[in-house]
Amino acid sequence: MGPPRFKELYKPVPSSREVRQRRLSHEQQLRRLHREQVFMGKRLCFRTPQESETESEYEFTPSDTAEIINGLKSGRHEERVAALTTLSTKLEQPSEALQRFVRGGECTRLLVEIVNGVDRDEKLQSLWCLTNIAGGEDAALAETALEAVPHMVPLIESSDGDLQNQAIWAVGNLAAEGEGAREQLRANGVVEALAAVLAHTQDAQVLQTACFAMSNLARRPSSYFDGLFALGVPEAVAGQLRRVGGDAGCVGELAWVCAYLTAGSSAAQLDAVLRTGAVDSLLASSAQLADARALIPVVRTLGNVAAGTDAQTHALVARPGFVAALLRGVDAAASRAVEKETLWVLASVTAAGRADVDAVVRAGVVPRLERIVARQAFDIRKEAARCLLNIAMAGRLRDLPNAALLPRFAEFVASHDDELVRMGVQYVAMLFDADPALVRAHAPVAEALETLLAITADDDTRALVSALIDGFYAEGQ
Repeated sequence: MGPPRFKELYKPVPSSREVRQRRLSHEQQLRRLHREQVFMGKRLCFRTPQESETESEYEFTPSDTAEIINGLKSGRHEERVAALTTLSTKLEQPSEALQRFVRGGECTRLLVEIVNGVDRDEKLQSLWCLTNIAGGEDAALAETALEAVPHMVPLIESSDGDLQNQAIWAVGNLAAEGEGAREQLRANGVVEALAAVLAHTQDAQVLQTACFAMSNLARRPSSYFDGLFALGVPEAVAGQLRRVGGDAGCVGELAWVCAYLTAGSSAAQLDAVLRTGAVDSLLASSAQLADARALIPVVRTLGNVAAGTDAQTHALVARPGFVAALLRGVDAAASRAVEKETLWVLASVTAAGRADVDAVVRAGVVPRLERIVARQAFDIRKEAARCLLNIAMAGRLRDLPNAALLPRFAEFVASHDDELVRMGVQYVAMLFDADPALVRAHAPVAEALETLLAITADDDTRALVSALIDGFYAEGQ
């Protein structure tokens, strides 16, 4: 008997590069949205309960406005500081009336006057206010702080760590506001000033805040992204990673800069990051990182590089600690986000060359993927299934525990997720070609295929499923 008829209906198997590029385009949008909503974006500067005597959210009356304005204009230091303290606290959760006051512009102008003054404490409190204005959810409110940017740039270069840190924090919040705000920051010299801080600071707090700001500045779109490489930002990050060693807070923030420098970057830019040794330092540090907030940007950086050229993927897989880091991430059941990010990386690796697939299979990734496909939530199972399908497509189908996997992929065929359905059908078709007896022995496969045939509107899927069903019942004919 000749080969099964359904084999002729296989779509051409995409190349590893095509697979990774399709995934990269889709996942960049998902990852960017997830990251901006959960991890970075903006950061308000909160006071401790001991510092704040009142609730931050309250009805801000005209008399309150007048009191703050009078305080900011007062000739007495104590009254100015008291007004600044009250304002910064209320800006944590500003009422509508307070937002109207800030949007009016006088608030920012008064704060700029104080920033340009000589009293250190007043300058710091004024920067605190600007930080929280820039950190507001309302774009019109946040953008009023852009007026203060030219006056904050000298403080970014200040030798006073507290003033420097607060000024950087404020511009970091502004950089999260959007492309227009970032371009204004660049025009005022913020990018160059931050690159210098990133390269030279020895202060852990300033370093972390500078990384937060640089991560936001490195977001796309921007006209100056290539300039970050010319300014030596990747080299600065690599140097700081070597210096800070196991400081999880610093490593996590530095990793976010790496994640943005490698997201959707050109092959030449990825090579530039790899040459700095930053990825090697992240791999070395990842074994000691227990906090998901620090691990996620590390894994995301690895994923961005793994989505590069075949040579870059192979160079990454060959790096000491890379495969071990993937296994730790896949085992990170306590952190769903880390597990899912790692599976994204693994999907790119298993879509690469056979040598890279062999490396992760030898390391023991298949039993872990089988566990995830059997027990985890559907979205996590989907990523693990993609990796298993890639391994099968690389010529290692017979190395998979197919008797255990077949029922799971049959569930995918019967699911309501189009992508899961396609993966389920493709796996069943490949396995039927290799071991038809195993597929026929699992009755739910035929039931799932028949149900899918009755409801699918996709012509290619219908043709493949129809041929599979014919083959399923063709034994002995």
